[in-house]
Amino acid sequence: MGRVQGIGMRPAIARLAQQRSLVGYVSNTHDGVEVHVEGSTRDVERFEQELPQTFPAAANVTTLRKVIVDHEGFDTFVVAKNSDLPSSREEQVGVETNSTLSVHVPPDVAVCNECLTEVQDRVDLRCGYPFTSCTNCGPRFSIIERMPYERAQTTMASFPLCVYCRGEYGSVDNRRFHSQINACPDCGPQIWLRDTDNRISARGDNALRAATAAILDGQIVALRGVGGYQLLVDATSDEAVERLRLRKRRRGKPLAVMVKAIGEATKLARLGEIERNLLCEPSNPIVVVETRCGARLAASVTSGLNTIGIMLPSTPLHWLLLDAIKRPLVCTSGNVEGDPLVYEPDAALTQLSQIADVWFEHDRPIAQPIDDSVVRVMAGRRVSIRLARGYVPLPLDITTDEPLIALGGHQKTSLALSNGVQSVLGPHLGDLDSLNSRQRFVEQVSGLSELYGIDDCKFVGDMHPEYFTSQWQGDQLNSVAPVQHHHAHIAAGVCEQGWQDRQVLGVSFDGTGYGTDGTIWGGEFLLATTTGFERVGCLRPFALAGGERAVRQPWRVAVALVRDALGNEEASRLRFDSGDAKSLVPFLNRPHLSPVTTSAGRLFDGVAALILGIEESQFEGQAAMFLEAACDERIGDSSPMLKRQNGSDGYSIPIHETQPKQLDWRRLVRQVLRDRAAGVSSCVMAMRFHRGLANAIFDFCGNYSPLPVVLGGGVFQNRVLLELLAERFAGTAQLLGLPGLIPPNDGGLAAGQLAVAAARARQGRTSSCV
Repeated sequence: MGRVQGIGMRPAIARLAQQRSLVGYVSNTHDGVEVHVEGSTRDVERFEQELPQTFPAAANVTTLRKVIVDHEGFDTFVVAKNSDLPSSREEQVGVETNSTLSVHVPPDVAVCNECLTEVQDRVDLRCGYPFTSCTNCGPRFSIIERMPYERAQTTMASFPLCVYCRGEYGSVDNRRFHSQINACPDCGPQIWLRDTDNRISARGDNALRAATAAILDGQIVALRGVGGYQLLVDATSDEAVERLRLRKRRRGKPLAVMVKAIGEATKLARLGEIERNLLCEPSNPIVVVETRCGARLAASVTSGLNTIGIMLPSTPLHWLLLDAIKRPLVCTSGNVEGDPLVYEPDAALTQLSQIADVWFEHDRPIAQPIDDSVVRVMAGRRVSIRLARGYVPLPLDITTDEPLIALGGHQKTSLALSNGVQSVLGPHLGDLDSLNSRQRFVEQVSGLSELYGIDDCKFVGDMHPEYFTSQWQGDQLNSVAPVQHHHAHIAAGVCEQGWQDRQVLGVSFDGTGYGTDGTIWGGEFLLATTTGFERVGCLRPFALAGGERAVRQPWRVAVALVRDALGNEEASRLRFDSGDAKSLVPFLNRPHLSPVTTSAGRLFDGVAALILGIEESQFEGQAAMFLEAACDERIGDSSPMLKRQNGSDGYSIPIHETQPKQLDWRRLVRQVLRDRAAGVSSCVMAMRFHRGLANAIFDFCGNYSPLPVVLGGGVFQNRVLLELLAERFAGTAQLLGLPGLIPPNDGGLAAGQLAVAAARARQGRTSSCV
């Protein structure tokens, strides 16, 4: 069992068996890969010894079982389909036959260098073919309809192999030996271009040339990619990028850029060794990196930030397009902002009709819609911002005795599930504000349940009564107690570290989470296990004037912070173009109009309004991103003397011994206002804020040493804050669990919910037995 299908495991085993003159078969099953070998005792023992060294690099074998079976008298060694094997096989090897999936579902893999070489070779059969692939690369999860992984159970089933491809498929020495997605121009998927009237205007190479011309002309091309549509424009054209933003309704969020090769990426961004490796790895994520000054890009691509998301071609089709255009492309999700990724052609024609100028189509169906993954290197490690293509389904070390599905939250939603045999975190779905997004959520619950063989299960979700996931869970017959939002963040971090059996101090900083007291939490210190928690600390509460309006208008938070730190009069003196501070102050004392929160995300917003003058946010977290980008990290030297000289010790946040303890940010706000009045650079103030917050978190955690510390919540997508904390903890014996593949934001909530529900179920059984 483990990750053994869709990675070339059967061809590798078949080659070894044939080299050792053994007969029998290798087959994919619901449980993994089954190998039956017959031969001399010496040859079989040698095969057994050499087998682990034969596994492909992508393999992750979790269970290896040996069973003595009856001699069946095979003549050769073959790669067999599960359906071709004798019906008595299961009984012979003691396998229970059921529909519950034990083997890992393989993720999609970016095009490999060998295939790209063929695409460029003018005498090769696959020269210019946009769906060239082999055993080592190509779509997997996105085309799988059922498991085990066989061509007949993918969307490639409708493309029968031609004589040439069948020859490759059957040749043990060929790179495409038993490649389930093998295809060529004669037998595989095709491309074409269609216009806004749904008329096909070009096919094949002509379609590629026409799409190239459209992009160079400033048009928006909707390209059907691996897991859904992508919107492409010339990344060097301000006019084209602005038009895309307007039509997609994506006002301020940064846009990702795709380049042809790593050399092109270095012209746009500063890449460390880890970033380079991530860009080139088979999972093919978007990697957030530091933008180079003077990079040849439209200014509106990065929206004023000092970072950019870059990716390399996912498929030969992307490479061919980039090779023809000879400039970087904006490559963003094919949807209207707030809606799910569009993946069906008919839906694309309607839902993208107000965005795209032309549609670049292909006829390989998409079984599992999936977006591009986004990662960032922080504190020397990969941290997921959006977990999707190339990484999911992500196996989780969570054990349950019965099927269970965790529903996540309301933003950046993803599902996690256990079928009783294995647990996984599913792909990013997005926010659930729109009807289309909610329909996609329900479809994914059904689709993943079917794929993993779940007929009947229980559901677990968030405590927030207004989340769609909570309301949907309430309509289901089988549900378990919901999991508090910040406890789920910490439980996800515990899974990331493999600390499920330990008590930890969790630091859960985010924008919004429903607390057990009915208020809005978001700056929490939790003494936690996977079964429960105690809230031992939080940020000092403050009012959100206008409730949700404060999320989009950080100036409202700034007024509340200054009112608490210096009083009504000082808060009334604040001046903003977006609103009148003096008129807002009286509303801060009205709980029904200004709910109280401990949100670290909103603290960032308010401080950003004071330091940078940011009054409006076009999306949640934008103000915090600008505050991080403003930091002058040159003043962050750890030398005590230099700190005193340049004032880089950070603003002060004392810890009050209340119940629970509080990080009192009021002194910090007073220091910000003094620095602002003294004309201190905003870059220096931004760094002082980050360092002050990191110092306060570190000091708080020190009171609970030697308990390990786990970080969770969207605030820890902030590289500066995360690296300051890593620097502080590095000199101590207290372990710090940093985020990793499981996203620290709400995209990882479902993993934490699943872990908590599973642990509570085990605890309940133990209590019953006692």
